[in-house]
Amino acid sequence: MKETITLSIRTAGLVLIIYTLAKTPVHTMAYSIRPEYGILSYLLPFSIPIIAGILLFLFPNTIGNNLSKASPEILSVENPKRLVQIGCIVLGLVFLFFSISDAVVHVTIALMLWLSDKHELGMLTFDIPGAVATVIEIIFSLFLIFKSKILAAKINFE
Repeated sequence: MKETITLSIRTAGLVLIIYTLAKTPVHTMAYSIRPEYGILSYLLPFSIPIIAGILLFLFPNTIGNNLSKASPEILSVENPKRLVQIGCIVLGLVFLFFSISDAVVHVTIALMLWLSDKHELGMLTFDIPGAVATVIEIIFSLFLIFKSKILAAKINFE
């Protein structure tokens, strides 16, 4: 049970880090629109989940010990590494779904701007950082899907 909880907490930390990094364009765009609020008001909501994810990933036993005390029932999983691998694949599929839908939006806007005589395809009319982040998100989700075995071994520190 302890190994399953540890692997689950590490996976949750990884999910938190990836999901927060996927939201980087939102924080940068919000800062560019309203810089008068200060960089700290945009940096804190971005950095706190990343720090929490790193702590979950690096120190899962501390949290797992507290969780196992709170829940006295025994949870048994025969092959937790395979379960983590399946979880990585499912997580990759979820992120791939969101990133493909974002990519469709970016490609549609780019085509509309490119075919338009009134507007140019540039930084003022097209969200280039968001498109780059979407490509990076697609790469991460494909990595989660196709390299899940390696990632499950790294999460388990093998």
